[in-house]
Amino acid sequence: MQRKILVGIGAAVSVLSIWTTSASGQVDPTTTTVPDVTTTTVAPDTTTTVDPGPTTTVTPSSTTIPQVDLPGEHITAGTLELGATFKTLTTSSCTATGSVAGGEVNILKDTDGKIGAVYGKATLGATTSGLVVVELGPLPLAVGAFRTIGTCNQDVVGIGGYSATPTTAEFKGVGYGAFPNDYADSMSVKLDVSSTEAGGSLNLQSAYDFLATPRPTN
Repeated sequence: MQRKILVGIGAAVSVLSIWTTSASGQVDPTTTTVPDVTTTTVAPDTTTTVDPGPTTTVTPSSTTIPQVDLPGEHITAGTLELGATFKTLTTSSCTATGSVAGGEVNILKDTDGKIGAVYGKATLGATTSGLVVVELGPLPLAVGAFRTIGTCNQDVVGIGGYSATPTTAEFKGVGYGAFPNDYADSMSVKLDVSSTEAGGSLNLQSAYDFLATPRPTN
């Protein structure tokens, strides 16, 4: 935006004094001296335009995630159910369920051949979900986290009991909902696998953009 600076040029006018003199005992005729009048011409205001220079538009930087080979098996047919209930914000309690066929959900087997970890992204009805569940070694426990966006909106992380077979995995625990910002008195993930193919399948850039999507603030 340009700035305009107004520069005013002032002028001073000199006025000469008028003197009268008289002789002692005699009044001389009064002499009036007309002062010279100096005329000063005031120049009109001058407008100076200041050039602010080129305008720079700052473009937010984007994060690029390189694609790499992923471990495990890609699920080509099966079902997934996940969700949480909250202690105070009960209206945010919900569950998403649906088929993972055509999605990007993957499993890794443990040393016993059972499902030891689940990770990936899938659309469950009108809800897009991303999750990771990892068993804690030989203990019947796991840590889990998931995000759902759509008819069910949650960001939850927690710990709880875990059981699995070569084709099923179930996690039930407690945790905290970063969204909607409340204690999750229960959270669960249940997976049933019908068929898989070798190698993990997940578009890492798409997964990052999904996880980086900002939640509305109150």
